[in-house]
Amino acid sequence: MKYEIGRESFKQRLEDRMNFVFVSLQAEDKSPAKYENAVYMNYGPSFKNDFSSKYPNKNQNIIVYSLQKGDNSPAEAADALAEAGYNFVYFYKGTPDDVVLDKGLN
Repeated sequence: MKYEIGRESFKQRLEDRMNFVFVSLQAEDKSPAKYENAVYMNYGPSFKNDFSSKYPNKNQNIIVYSLQKGDNSPAEAADALAEAGYNFVYFYKGTPDDVVLDKGLN
């Protein structure tokens, strides 16, 4: 299943990690924030297969996100992973303002 999370939940997961894989859907050089231990993957036709080969455990906690305003790829990627059988998929549609989340400023 997939679940959308809000800014505060995203921030809490960043702080606690709790065995989550954070997947940025923006290229590392284009992402306004470099969160610790985030994985950078492009969302496209091979996303589901690329993710599955790297993380085969279907019970893995996953958060897919983008900090590009109006980007719908986190919801689409979460759909793809849920369809692939992943049980704990969360997505966050953020903005470039979220760059300060990992510094504890908001």
